[in-house]
Amino acid sequence: MNTEHGKIEGDVEITSELKMHGMFTGNVTVKEGGYLILHGIATKSLYVETGAVVEIPGMVTGDVINNGGKLSITGSISGQVAEHAGETTIAESASIG
Repeated sequence: MNTEHGKIEGDVEITSELKMHGMFTGNVTVKEGGYLILHGIATKSLYVETGAVVEIPGMVTGDVINNGGKLSITGSISGQVAEHAGETTIAESASIG
């Protein structure tokens, strides 16, 4: 799994394994085969597609939309969480909205 500590500007699609300790400044889409562990912050929305796995112990200031992947939230989401498909787990300690 790759680890990133810096800033990734603009919208991004993730198709591999990434552990993010830094910041995404655009929308993040995790595609099939992608695995994201977000310890840092995503300043816009995060989309989880079919076949993707996302763990959020960090923060998303936009919305988080699950379109068919496996999503686990233990951190903070400033926007809304929408589960259109897939599996979404939200810890009691998570902060939503």
